Amino acid sequence: MINVSKYKNIVLDFDGVILDANKERKLNMKLVLDENLNQELSNLTFDYFSKNPGISRNILLGKFIKDELILKKVLKQYYTLNLSTLHNCNLVKGVEEFIIKFYKSKKIFVLTGADEEEVKNLVKKKKLNKYIFYLGGGPKSKIQHLKELQLEKQTIFFGDSRYDNFTASEYKFDFVFVSGYTGTKEENLEYNRVGKIKDFSGLV
Repeated sequence: MINVSKYKNIVLDFDGVILDANKERKLNMKLVLDENLNQELSNLTFDYFSKNPGISRNILLGKFIKDELILKKVLKQYYTLNLSTLHNCNLVKGVEEFIIKFYKSKKIFVLTGADEEEVKNLVKKKKLNKYIFYLGGGPKSKIQHLKELQLEKQTIFFGDSRYDNFTASEYKFDFVFVSGYTGTKEENLEYNRVGKIKDFSGLV
């Protein structure tokens, strides 16, 4: 059993940890890439995007899309499409109750590779914004946000990707793998974790 009460800070990834949006994001990205790139480049870019969740889209797409104007167009279309579709995605089971249960006694941080303004908009639509102490997103990386925040080691990090696992390890935070809404397999995680949950229903 994970004892959340012993920590001062709770860090939550967004997609797959707060919002069940991983599949919808992939659909949106595929749509935008197919519209703007030739098929080969679209497939290469989408494959890289899909295999590297948690990392800023600017970094992922910039690896393959070298034309700045096309990159800006793709990012803008993807942002707009996300705003019009992701608010229909459900919250991860139990996460709202979990946040409400702990927000008075812990500081709750949301760190995401997704666009910061986009996620702030979604958090507000889901009426969770008043419970969150800090929300940091792209284009800054999670590592950059944590470097600025200088959190104590009494921090628990809930994530659903290899990058989340790596980030928690870099800062010596206890990592919990949220497995129910992600394509990442536990055996692919390279660093230590203190637990695994399908969702948050067992922690409320």
